[in-house]
Amino acid sequence: MMHNIDATLTNSDCEDLTCEELACEKQGRLGLVTINAPKQRNAINVAMRQKLIGAYKEWVEDPDIYTIIIQSEDAHFFSSGANIKEVFEKAQKSKSAALDCFKNEYETIWAIECYTKPLVALINGIVMGGGVGISQYGTHIVAGENYSWSMPEVKIGLFPDIAATQILANMPGAIGTYLGLTGSAVNRYDAVYLGLIEFCINGEKFEIIKDAIREAEPVDRLLDDMNQVIKANDREKSDIEEKEPLITRVFSKPTIEEIITALIEVSEDEPENKEWALQALGNMKEACPLSLKITLKAIQKSKGMGVDQTLRQDLTLANHFIEGENFLPAIEAKLINKTTPVWQPATLEEVSEEMVEQYFIETHEEKLNLPPREFGVDQ
Repeated sequence: MMHNIDATLTNSDCEDLTCEELACEKQGRLGLVTINAPKQRNAINVAMRQKLIGAYKEWVEDPDIYTIIIQSEDAHFFSSGANIKEVFEKAQKSKSAALDCFKNEYETIWAIECYTKPLVALINGIVMGGGVGISQYGTHIVAGENYSWSMPEVKIGLFPDIAATQILANMPGAIGTYLGLTGSAVNRYDAVYLGLIEFCINGEKFEIIKDAIREAEPVDRLLDDMNQVIKANDREKSDIEEKEPLITRVFSKPTIEEIITALIEVSEDEPENKEWALQALGNMKEACPLSLKITLKAIQKSKGMGVDQTLRQDLTLANHFIEGENFLPAIEAKLINKTTPVWQPATLEEVSEEMVEQYFIETHEEKLNLPPREFGVDQ
C-alpha cells in the first residue's frame, strides 16, 4: 500500500514547470485538461493552476461544454503534488512570496469546490498533496487499477494541507489520523471504503469515457454503467477496511506519545499485526515531530469544518511553517544537499503544547479570497 515517499520531492529536481505542461482543449461537448510533465512527475505550479482556473472560467460560461475532464499523460503519476521547488525558490526572495504559492493553491481548490459543471478526474496512478487538491473537489473521481492516494507531508516538515485534514477527520474510525501521521498510501478499494472515490473503472476504458462525454452522454449514467462492482469477497478488497478496528484502537489515542506506545505494544504482543505496527512506527520516525503533533491537532479541529474553513486554517498553519525551522530547511536538505532533514525540535518530548498552539494563531498576513459558494469559479 506504500509508495516511495520521496516522490513528493524528486519532482522538483528538474527545471520549473511552465503552463505548457498543462493543456486545455475543447473537444465537442468536453473540456479536457491534460497534465503532461512526466520528468517532474506532474508537479503543479502556480502558472499551471492559473491556466487551469482560466479554462474553467471560460468553460463554465460556454453552453457547448457539458463536462470537464482532468487527466494525466503520465502512466504512473496523476500528480505528485505541488511544485515545492517553486515554493523554496520564492522563499529565498521573501517568505510572503512563498506564502502566495499556498494562497494560489487554496483559492484554486475553493474554485473547484464551487464549480457548477461536472468535473471528472480520471486517475490511474499516484496522486498526492497538491494533486489531490486539483482532483478531490470535483464532482466525479474515476480510479483506475493503479490508483494510489496519499498525503505524506509530515515527512517534509509540513502537514496535510489542501483541506485534507477535514477529509481525514471524516474517514471511518481513526483511519484518517493514521493516514495523516504515517503518510501511508491507499489503493482504490480502500478509497471507496473511505469515501474518497465512487467509481472504479480500469484505465483501458478511460478513452471510452472521453468519447462518450464528447457526445454529451449523461455523465452519471455513463459512469454508473461502467463502474466495477466491488464484492465483499473480492480478492482485492480493502486492506484498510479489514484493519479498521486495529487502526482505530491505536490511532484514536489523544496524543502522539500514546499512539506510539500503543504501536509498540501491538508490535510486541500481537504477532499477526507486528509488521503493520513496525511499518507505522518507521513512517512516524521519519516524520518531523512538530509536524506530527500539529497534524494530529489539525485533524481533531477539522472535524465538522467545511472546505473553506479548513483552507483558512491551512493558510494560518502554512504561514507558520514557512516562518519555522522545519519545512524550508527540509526541502533544502532533500532537494539541494541530498541529506536527511534535522528536525527542530528533534524529539516529541521537546514539542510543547504551547509550540503547537502557536501555529494555529492567525496573523495579519493571512487572507484568502474565498467568495461565497454561489459565485463559483466566476470570481
